[in-house]
Amino acid sequence: MNKIYIRLISLLLILGLSGASLSVLAQGDKKPSEETLTNETIITLTKAGLSQSIIVSKIRSSKTRFDVSTTELLRLKRENVADAVIDAMIQAAQAGPSNATPSGDNVLKADPHDPLSPHEAGIYLLTGETVRRHMVQLDPSVYTQSKSGGMFKSAMTYGIAKVQSKAVLAGERAKLRIEDSQPVFYFYFEVKNAGLSNAGNAWFSSATSPNEFVLLKLETKKNSREVVVGQFNAFGAQGGALDKYVQPFDYEKLAPGVFKVTPRGNLADGEYCFFYGGATPLPTYGYGVVGGPKVFDFGIRVSRLQ
Repeated sequence: MNKIYIRLISLLLILGLSGASLSVLAQGDKKPSEETLTNETIITLTKAGLSQSIIVSKIRSSKTRFDVSTTELLRLKRENVADAVIDAMIQAAQAGPSNATPSGDNVLKADPHDPLSPHEAGIYLLTGETVRRHMVQLDPSVYTQSKSGGMFKSAMTYGIAKVQSKAVLAGERAKLRIEDSQPVFYFYFEVKNAGLSNAGNAWFSSATSPNEFVLLKLETKKNSREVVVGQFNAFGAQGGALDKYVQPFDYEKLAPGVFKVTPRGNLADGEYCFFYGGATPLPTYGYGVVGGPKVFDFGIRVSRLQ
């Protein structure tokens, strides 16, 4: 009787251990549930203080189910969700259900027309709306000559009258033409390698913010464009563009080295350029400025009369 009892107990123990092993194996085979981003997730990430670029990257690499109805868009705005993040949510919703993974065939490719996607260092113009937007890089130009005005008057006044040094760009118009009086630009800086942070000139090598640039309106001459970059007389020299040429602008930092730049007011038809503020050497009496670094020029043509 005791032997039968002992065998029964042993059988129960074996069955119990086998069941526990099967349970552990079953749990091991169970895959973790995939995270699906919703509007509430984005609001939570925003309130946590994560940057726009991080949230947008998370949207692009995750499964999403966003509600982008007008009511929800207004609620997202009230919750201080950034426009760039809302834009990414709209694109994800338009693309349909997402099962993107950070690697493999399902990885999302960077959109070259998305301001928050990686770009080569430089200044870019953003045109169009959310779906049809387009980013165009401004080609850098070099002012290869300069001339001075007022030399005769200065000589007649024994050096009291000021002489102006003018940087000159070749061509009456820039290649890039813009039909918007309030264009939107994006600055991408790269400090370590040659690019916007190093435009081939020592004065340019430390640029890290749009605050170091000035937006200038150029005077159009026959076959050239020019702007005053310094003035001097017998009492000293002054570098920098005159106030009448300077167009104020605002900028917003979106990510490390990425800035959104917008003119503070409407730009009139004409020729313009972004000019590095530290690039202007003090003029030498009688000689002016000889050569200079790169500038990023463009033309505004809103009026059809031109």
